[in-house]
Amino acid sequence: MTTSETGKNSVLNGKSGFTLVELVIAMTVLAILAGLAVPAVSSVQKERIAREPVTALYLLAREVRLRSMKERRPYQIVFDSDGFRATRFFHPYGGREEFEKLKIELEQLAQRDEMAEASRARGIDLSNEEVDPRMEEVEQGLRFFSEYAWPEQIACSLRFWDEMQWVDLSGGEFRRWIFQPSGMCEPLRVRVEADGSFFEIEFHPLTADIKSERSWVE
Repeated sequence: MTTSETGKNSVLNGKSGFTLVELVIAMTVLAILAGLAVPAVSSVQKERIAREPVTALYLLAREVRLRSMKERRPYQIVFDSDGFRATRFFHPYGGREEFEKLKIELEQLAQRDEMAEASRARGIDLSNEEVDPRMEEVEQGLRFFSEYAWPEQIACSLRFWDEMQWVDLSGGEFRRWIFQPSGMCEPLRVRVEADGSFFEIEFHPLTADIKSERSWVE
């Protein structure tokens, strides 16, 4: 190899490599960026966890309100330590047991529908059977049942318009939020707390939209 070729290779090697100082600087910069990114990612994750039940409740409230106005029947969202559920409003003085009964009735309706479908598949005409319009209307209301379970490490508190203090649902409380056919609902504030974050929202009594929101993320 000639002297000129050796010099050329040395120059190329010098251009393609990194010195120890450059590597240390690059690694230091990456470590600083990673240190800044981890808290940001953690905050975003905490915010997502706390916001999820709030979003689910907002969407369900809008659906329940529309159903109540369309069917001209009151609907409800019920809160307890397990989560919240939405149904047509049947029993003003019922408790958790009414939802267990409702689930059984829904299962019975589903079994009846499967039997009717199997009969039609075999060519059996069921159209001549008399159906009580009142029972048909009740069944339509029964068929709507939506529920949401609180995620783990989530604490929820409620405050209706006539209450001075927040009610912690983890204490076994059972509360109803009623939606009238007029489109109105009870004024309600909901506070959801997670690890290092919380969301507090207030629903508008005329539209069930979010009237105000406060949040904090660590």
